[in-house]
Amino acid sequence: MDQETNLAPRILIAVADPDLRRVAVAGLRAAGFCVSAPTDAEAALMLAQSFSPDILVVDSRLKSPHGRPLFEELRDSSEQYMMCIAGEGEHRVRAAVLHSGADDAVSAPLHTDELAARCHAMLRRPRQLQQRIEGATSSSLVLGPLTIDLGRREVRVGDEEVQTTRIEFSLLEQLCRRPTEVCTRDELLDAVWGPRWVGDSHVVDVHLSNLRRKLDKAAPDTKVIHTVRGVGFRLANDVTDAIEIPTAFGLSASA
Repeated sequence: MDQETNLAPRILIAVADPDLRRVAVAGLRAAGFCVSAPTDAEAALMLAQSFSPDILVVDSRLKSPHGRPLFEELRDSSEQYMMCIAGEGEHRVRAAVLHSGADDAVSAPLHTDELAARCHAMLRRPRQLQQRIEGATSSSLVLGPLTIDLGRREVRVGDEEVQTTRIEFSLLEQLCRRPTEVCTRDELLDAVWGPRWVGDSHVVDVHLSNLRRKLDKAAPDTKVIHTVRGVGFRLANDVTDAIEIPTAFGLSASA
């Protein structure tokens, strides 16, 4: 493998239909991606670890060896961006996979230029978020019982560490940067998914719901995220009531 291929963004594509797989692979490689295309779900699960892809492109109809939808199993075991492919005219399936945590969804027949453009758009999102992180005055935000380490990308509630996905961490980071304000869905979409996001805004709810479950399991007596109906989300009173604002953002008390 030459140096140029090593530096190319990596995509793992798991599609049952061989013709669809061939078209997708050819289009993505022509767009400059390094592509691996396993022919079955079991191989896809193994390559998701060994190939270290940046993006997973998964057929919504594929099942894992355990009987679950493959995209759900990959979503739960990895932090890569997830693009699902639904069948022709399956608009409800596209909506369902977005609600279930996919980052984006397209329908067959594939337009490879659109598929490649959407993949490139997903890869731009971390850079947009990184620009915000680089402006932080501290590598950690400490808000009462909640600590998020921006450098290590770690979350703690009290003494308990909470394992988060990339998107869950980014959403929580946005809420913590505005601890006394409500963040609307559109604001969170713009910050985490990027301004060109064209999917369902309720993908925010899905990821925050998953994050809430993890936070509740780690600290059952501490509510971290509060939903403001019809508006968006903010940090809950259990967190904000314990915040010392200057300390939280790395400032001295006299600042």
